[in-house]
Amino acid sequence: MKMNAQPKTTTSAPEERAEEFRPDVGGTESASAGTLLVVAYLVMWALLLGFVLLSWRRQNKVDARLSELERSLQAGAKPPER
Repeated sequence: MKMNAQPKTTTSAPEERAEEFRPDVGGTESASAGTLLVVAYLVMWALLLGFVLLSWRRQNKVDARLSELERSLQAGAKPPER
């Protein structure tokens, strides 16, 4: 089966081209731009909050480990193996 798919070329003279904006009426948009903007901001704030919380938890673990090592050094004992 041979398909003959030739691209359509439309040539128009410069005077036939539109010179003003004409909005597309009857499109298939399901969300307004304002809604998408609010959702995008909420997602970005949620990601930032998650990053801050994860960083805070990791920092607490590092602080606890550092305190444990300082106590071991002050007591003159060998640090615990992990």
